[in-house]
Order: sequence, then structure tokens, then C-alpha cells
Amino acid sequence: MNRLLAKSYDRQKHGTTPPDYALLTQHSRDVAMACDALARAVGLIALSNAALSPALFARFRLTLRANGWIQDLGKASSHFQEMVTSKPQIKQLMRHETISGLLIWLDDRLRQWLSPLSETLLMAVWGAMGHHRKFDERTTPEQCLPLTVHVAHPDFTAILSEMSTDLELEAQPCFDRNLIIARTAKESGDVAAREALRDLQDDFTEREVDFTGDEERRLLALIKGFGIAADVAASAVAARGQWATNYSLAAYVTESLAVGLTPEDLSALISTWAWERSRYERHNQEPTALPPDFTVRDFQNAVARSEAVLTLAQAGCGSGKSLAAYMWARTWCQRATEMGRTNFRVFFCLPTTGTTTEHFRDYALESGLDTSLCHARASVDLRTMAETAAQEEASEEGRDIAAAARTALQAERDKIESLSLWSTPLVVTTADTVLGLMSNARRAIYSLPAIMCSALVFDEIHAFDEQLFGHLLIFLKHFPRLPVLLMTASLPEERRRAITHVRPDLCVIHGPEEFETLPRYRINDSATDDETWQAVEQCLAAHGKILWVRNRVDWANHTFTECRKRYPSLYVDLNHSRFRYKDRSVRHRRVIDHFKTTDAGAILIATQVAEMSLNLSADLLITDLAPIPSLIQRLGRLNRRSVPEHPQPPQPALVRALPHGEVHVELPYEKTELDKARQWLHALVERGQALNQRDLAEAFAAYSDAKDYDFTTAEEHAVFFSGLWRTRPGLTRGEGYTVSILLEADVRACHERDIQGEPTRDWIRQHEVAIPFRDAVLKWERLGVIRVAPHNAVAYDYNEETHDGTGAQWKRN
Repeated sequence: MNRLLAKSYDRQKHGTTPPDYALLTQHSRDVAMACDALARAVGLIALSNAALSPALFARFRLTLRANGWIQDLGKASSHFQEMVTSKPQIKQLMRHETISGLLIWLDDRLRQWLSPLSETLLMAVWGAMGHHRKFDERTTPEQCLPLTVHVAHPDFTAILSEMSTDLELEAQPCFDRNLIIARTAKESGDVAAREALRDLQDDFTEREVDFTGDEERRLLALIKGFGIAADVAASAVAARGQWATNYSLAAYVTESLAVGLTPEDLSALISTWAWERSRYERHNQEPTALPPDFTVRDFQNAVARSEAVLTLAQAGCGSGKSLAAYMWARTWCQRATEMGRTNFRVFFCLPTTGTTTEHFRDYALESGLDTSLCHARASVDLRTMAETAAQEEASEEGRDIAAAARTALQAERDKIESLSLWSTPLVVTTADTVLGLMSNARRAIYSLPAIMCSALVFDEIHAFDEQLFGHLLIFLKHFPRLPVLLMTASLPEERRRAITHVRPDLCVIHGPEEFETLPRYRINDSATDDETWQAVEQCLAAHGKILWVRNRVDWANHTFTECRKRYPSLYVDLNHSRFRYKDRSVRHRRVIDHFKTTDAGAILIATQVAEMSLNLSADLLITDLAPIPSLIQRLGRLNRRSVPEHPQPPQPALVRALPHGEVHVELPYEKTELDKARQWLHALVERGQALNQRDLAEAFAAYSDAKDYDFTTAEEHAVFFSGLWRTRPGLTRGEGYTVSILLEADVRACHERDIQGEPTRDWIRQHEVAIPFRDAVLKWERLGVIRVAPHNAVAYDYNEETHDGTGAQWKRN
């Protein structure tokens, strides 16, 4: 064994002379350098966001470097070296990061050498052992032969020597022979893995008492997160450069994270948005000039001027919250600029891919700025990523090599997309990209350095499920100095109390009075079939637009078919989640365009996707009974264009009872939610007048749950902070009723494939479709994390030429 490897490499190209990036010595050096560069680039900002003293910076920087050096010492094991050379399918006794922790924590020579780091060593070890998110009390040795850790190898000695110099330690210990690790004490070896690992885990558990305070938990979480990000950067950049003389980790990290927005950039975005909607032609070439008919509302100015680190803008649909958010971001950008910061960023986070895409089109895409500011720019090419062995990203369950390879490929794609955010100052994304940090989600942790440089907007927070909202609370608690703007049309009282519980500094800004009190709706809470069709006829006779929302896809399909029969010459369309994403995009744009016309009526039948993903205004809303927040969102699509300057008459909203005779007819909701909604609707109707957005919110408050939020469960689920020495991915959102799949016919016909022969990430996103979950899904083949539906299991109804069809459904056996 001439050299110890950290990565596999192309032997046809390099023969027996591995490129630098594949060497364990160089990779260890690169990770430590990336750790230090990250600390210098954004360490002080991150500490400030977490309300940690800048006096901790030296400790943070030293601990992070130690974490980097320790991460891959265990790759000196014989099992790992076989895996990256000749036996990729080998079963390893233990993962390399577990071996790293055992070496540092249990070997007396190494512990004595590292004793000057006593204040920081535990955090460094916990971070190093968790850098692949696969270590906790469930970690046990595999049933296999003993392994040898080549601690006497010159490369291992060289790593310790450089580590000694970098961490300002005494001369490193030298080993005169290698160490043998056997599975149990019954086998011959220097270390019994099962017993040693159990002792290690017990010791770690006892030391949890030192991390009951927020300060230590936050510091540990940042060290773990930045250590993981550093490893990703080191692998990507070094693989691209191949040889150490061709790249600089410090330069990459520094340059990527130095990119930022200026106040002028955000003024230009606002200006472009305003001119696109003005009746005047733009002749003024000044990029920040506003059209004569553009008026900034007092509500928007109030949001922009908020000096609170945490602001909640609670305002109804059409009040201008999104524009207020960019004005707010501009204010924080100005403050950052005055402090000498040049790397200010914005993450604009929405609850669904539909809302994210629509917002990107409305604001970022039309901003006039370089579009690379607004989406993930793949600055690191997949073809030059390090050839990490598949097992390094595969789960411990199963030994299917093809599946492991796909999992590894998925991980590499996540790395590319996340690293691109390091140099992307304006990111429009789903909330998962940020709040996934709380569940140790891969992309979120990789994006941590960029998130720490940002001001964050979380829109439509009332639409977050319990899991995601819990993550939001814990995120706000542990990053109390990170500028955050929350936005919602209405918020249950228990959720508002929960936010103020973790953040008493919350500043609430309500929507403009004239918008909140503008009469918009006339609600019928028990519409019959006759009343429904009569209202449809009246609306269409006036060339009106109708939005009909059903709670289930099969109900929506049935109503669509019925409307097509009744009105064969009218534009009638269908929108729900059971279409491939690319087909939904086409249909989405078609719907928006038809609802903008004034010379013809139109009907859209939709499911819950209409609640947030459709920026349209209907003249008649027909909806199934749904929970109060859902009904408020659906009402937000009705009479949306009515504004105080040009008020429109209140428009009808018909709420229909759920179909009789079906089993579990309340799904996907809970019966208790629907009972509250009936009471809420009845209270509104009893007012006997046209209703406004404030009426909806006030009545909602009366039906909010009085119980306190379950913070204990939220803390437990936020494993980024609560995990301590345990590092495993959790769930970012609660379990749903549907699962995303690919169709077998689409996969077979796919021509957009990467160098591994797999469909590209973009292709997968365009072709994934949601269907109701069944156990059979778990038996299907996978592409990455997405299952592929056999042709005899799922039918897909869609005409590529006319774009008509009802989407995906399970086939009847």
C-alpha cells in the first residue's frame, strides 16, 4: 500500500499515481483548510445570529479545524482502503467516521497529545463522527472480519504532523505498528469494536449534562454544520482541480461567500416589478425609478421600517406583502452595507413548489437582475465531482450496489445545488431548504454558510404543517439575531402565542385598514346542487371566472367531467397534484392566461393546489368544506382584484357539504377541523352582511385552540440542536397521504441522462408525479429517492398535444 486514499479515482486515467484530491493526506488538509476558511468568512456572522459572544470566535475556529482534521482519520482502515480500490461492495466492520471517533477518544496516546484541546475536543469529535449524518446509539459493528487501521503508515503520520502544527500541539505520537479492530472481545485484536463503541456511546450520554444550556448547544450545532459543509466543499473543489496546485479551498470559500446584494439591486427589482404592472411605458432608464402610478402603501412602509429582528406581517391577499418583503430586505441590506458587509443575501421561502415557482416568475425572473441571482447556479460540474464510493452515502440497510450508487449520485447532486447557493445572493426556494436544517437535511446543512449570511422571508406560514412549523419555532429560538420576516394572511392564535413564546421580541404589523375592511365575500355555508348550478349559470352569463375547489383528486376529476359535459364550448380546466410537474406548469400558465381575459367565462376545477399556487381572481368560488385556514386561503382567490381605489361588488362563495356515503369522507383532513370550520362559517353567515378579510380573521381567532404549543416535541424533532452527539436525518415535514413517483414509460423514454446513465435531476423534477400512498410503492425500483411506478400499477391520462387529461391514478386490479 503506497498511499492511503480518501476517494476512489479514475485508474485508467491516472494509473497507480492517484491525483491529489484522492489522497487521504490532501483531503484531510483540504477539509481542515475549508473549515478554517468558513470560520473566517462567516463564523462571526453565524455566532452573532445565534446570539453567541464574538469572544467565542477563537474557540469556534479552533474546534472547527480540529473537527476537519479528525473527520477522516478512520479512512486509514483496511476495509475502507479496499472499498475505494478493488472491492467497492465490501462490508466494512465500521464506517470510517466511527473509527475516527474511537481512535481519538479511546487511544491514550492520541488523547494525551490532544489534551490541550480539552475545552474543544468533545465538540470536535462529535462533529467529526456525525459528518455523514449516520451516527447515534443505533450504530453497531457489522458482522464481518477484523480490520487494520494503518496508524503506522507514513501518510497517517504525516496527517498527525500537519494537524499538530495547525492546532499548535506538541509533537504527534508515532505508532510502531498498526491497530487491529475486531468485532468483539472474543476475537483477536487491539480493540473490540462492539464493547469499545458501547463504552464510547455511554460516555457521550453521560456528557450530555454539559449541553443543557442554549449556548453550548448552538455552538456545537454550528461546528457540526460547518464541518459537514467544509467536507462537501473540499471534495467538490479538489476533485475539480485534481492536483493541489490547481485549486485553493480558501479562495473558493472566500470568493463564493463574498457575493452579495446591494440596496440598489433590490431597488431595481422593485422598480422592474412596478413598471411591468404600470399603464405607463418605461422611458426612464434609471434602474431604480418608479412609475408615476405606483404607490407605496403605509403597510408596506411599516414593514420596511421595522427595526425588529423578527417581524410578522399579517395581511390579507392583495395587500402587497411580497413587495413589502423586498422593501424590508432592502432596509436590512442597507444596514449591512453601513456595517461594512458585502455578502448580504436574501432567502425568500415559500411552502410549496407551486408558490415558489410563481413567486420566482413574478418577482425574480422579471427583476432585470442577472437570473443567476435567483436560482441555483451549478458552479461545480457533476462530471468533476469526487468519485466517492457509493457506500459512503448509502444507508446501512441493504447492500444493493445499484441502489447504493443511485443514493450516492443523489447526494452528489444535492452537494452541487447547495454549493451553488454559496454564490447566489437571492434565493427563491421552498421553506425546506432552510428549515430542513432542523432535521439535518442534507441540502439545508450544505447551505448553512449561505443561510447565515442572509435575511430570511418565510411566506404563508399558516400553511406549514405541525412538523415544519415546529422547526420554524426552534430555528427562530436558536438564531435570535438573524433577520427574519414572517408573512401570513391569517394565523391561528395558538401559533402566534407559540412564536411570541420563543421570541418575545416579535413585532406584528397588520395589513392596511382599507384592505382588511373592504367587503369582498357573500358566503353560503350550505349550498345545494340547484343553488350551485344556478350560481354557475349566472356567473358565466356575465363572462365571469369560476374557481371550484374539491378536497380530493377523484372528486375534482368527477366535477371536471360534469362541467365539460354541461359546457362543451367553454374553457373548463383541471388542476391538481396528480400531473407531472412539467404538465402542471403548462396547465398553470394556461389557467392564469384564461382568467385574465374579459370577454369569456371560464371554469377551473382544482384541489388544494389552488390555495396558494394560483395568483388569480375568481368571480365565483365553490368549495368543499375544509379546515378554516384552507377556507381562508380559498376565499383569498375570490374577488382578489378588488382594491380600495377601485372596489368591486362582493362576490359569492358557496361552501358545499362533503359527499355522503364514502368511507373516511373527511380525509385528508381531521373531523375535528371540519367541525370547527362549520361553526366558523355559521358564525360568519349569522352576521348577515358582506364579509371582509378582517371578519374572517377575527372569527378564526374565536375558534383557535387554547392549549399551549408542544415545545418539547418540537425541540426533540429539531435534531440539529437536540441531537448533540447523535447525528441522523429526521423529518422536515409530517408524513403525507401522497408519494412522488416516476412513470416507468417516462424513464424508458428519457434521453436526458448524466454520465452515470441516470436521468438528470432536472428531468426527474419535470416528470415526478404524486399519487396516494400504498404499501406496494415500497417494493418498486428507485431512482435516487424516487420510486418508479410499473406500467401495470399506475395509469396516466394526459394528451401531449392538447394538454388535456386527468392525470395519474392507481389502476384497478
